[in-house]
Amino acid sequence: MIIYCNDEWVPAREARVSVFDRGFLFGDGVYEGLRAFDGVIVDLPRHIRRMEQGLAELRITGFDPARLGALSDEILRRNNLQDAFVYWQITRGAPASGEAVRTRLPAWQSRPTLTGFAIPSKPLTDHATPATATAATVEDTRWTRLHVKSIALSANIVGAIEASEQGADEAIFVREGFVSEATASNVFAVIDGQVVTPELGTPPMLEGVTRALVLASDPAITVRPLPADELRKADEIMLVGSTAMVTSVTSLSGIPVGNGQIGPHSIRLLGLLVDAIRADQTRARRSAAASA
Repeated sequence: MIIYCNDEWVPAREARVSVFDRGFLFGDGVYEGLRAFDGVIVDLPRHIRRMEQGLAELRITGFDPARLGALSDEILRRNNLQDAFVYWQITRGAPASGEAVRTRLPAWQSRPTLTGFAIPSKPLTDHATPATATAATVEDTRWTRLHVKSIALSANIVGAIEASEQGADEAIFVREGFVSEATASNVFAVIDGQVVTPELGTPPMLEGVTRALVLASDPAITVRPLPADELRKADEIMLVGSTAMVTSVTSLSGIPVGNGQIGPHSIRLLGLLVDAIRADQTRARRSAAASA
């Protein structure tokens, strides 16, 4: 595997990052996980905007997220991939040589560290039917800036472990009685025949790129606060994300969701998502051809 590390393309085994890097020490950075189908990144502009916003909020400077497109194309080319999950991470970097590492106030003049890799994933043609998963609700004890795609994911990891201890594949976070998100995807549910997804900020959660594509494809989806009690009575629950695509949750905390099978709305939303991705690919190719 060829990865990108600090302006170099190197085999993964040769990549090096300083032990004083603030990402390693403090989780001080942001990331983006992008999905490529047929060599085209899905909704690249939204990923760029989200990274711009995250870097600005964390006051990390020295990298222009507009470079993600060209870098992603190159990492796909170097690894001979068309269908892939592409991961980019940028941290505040390591302080200048000899400068003390401060846990609170960062060394503002440090150079950010950028790393990236790509791994093979299923082609779009393999997403004709939703995948399935089981889930469990867990208490959301994470920080409040969940709209920032921070690399500090220890709380997500603990949530996944807690769900696994309940015999589930995935955790769905609940804060003060309201559904937030899963560990790496947004949550949709069918309540009384209506598709519902939690409103951003109530409680805090990440604005997923795939979530936005699904919402744009179906304006009838209701966006509102979603009480956990309603989720437990839902006819369908879906996890929506770059790798999850549209995954149907068949049981929640050990209790079947609906009839315990993939539901019609899961199938419909996956179809809409696949169509949206294909339309996005067409726009990206036309734009590339026009600028060539």
